[in-house]
Amino acid sequence: MKCAKCGSRDFYESQGSAFGKKTEPPASGSASPSASQAANPDEGLTLFDKYGGIPTIAKVVKAFHHEIMERHHLAAYFEGVDMEHLAQHTVKYVAFVMGKPAELYTGRDMYTAHAKYHIHGMHFDEVADVLKDVLTSAGMSKPDIALVMLRVESLREMIIA
Repeated sequence: MKCAKCGSRDFYESQGSAFGKKTEPPASGSASPSASQAANPDEGLTLFDKYGGIPTIAKVVKAFHHEIMERHHLAAYFEGVDMEHLAQHTVKYVAFVMGKPAELYTGRDMYTAHAKYHIHGMHFDEVADVLKDVLTSAGMSKPDIALVMLRVESLREMIIA
C-alpha cells in the first residue's frame, strides 16, 4: 500500500498492528518494579507509580520521539512542530494514560490536536508499534503494555483521518 501523504511504500517492518503483535521479554536492568512490589502488589498502584512516574515517562517519550523522527514518512507529520513543547504534552498525556489523575493532562482533546494532520490508519498502527517497542525496551510487563495499548487503540477514531 502506498501512502498518499508521503508516497512511501517503505513502512516500518512489523507484522501488523501493535495490538496483536507478540513482544520479547523485557531486558534486565530495566525500569520494572522492585521485587518487593512484585511480591506484594498494591491494589491501588497505578502504572504511573509502578514504573517511576514522570522521570521514567520522560525517558520513554524521548526514545519514542527519537524513533518516530527516524522514519521520514512519520517525521513529515511533525514538520514545523515545536518538539520540546510536544514532548512536554506527550509526557503529561502518557502519565494520564498510565493512571495519573486527569488534572495533570490539560492539553487539547485528541481530535482537535490531530485533525489537521490527516493521519492514516497505517501510520497510527506504526506509531503504536513504535510505542509498544519502546515500552518493552523500558521494561514494562506484557500485561501492562497490553493495557496501555488498549488505551491507545481507544483513541484511533479521534486521531486518524
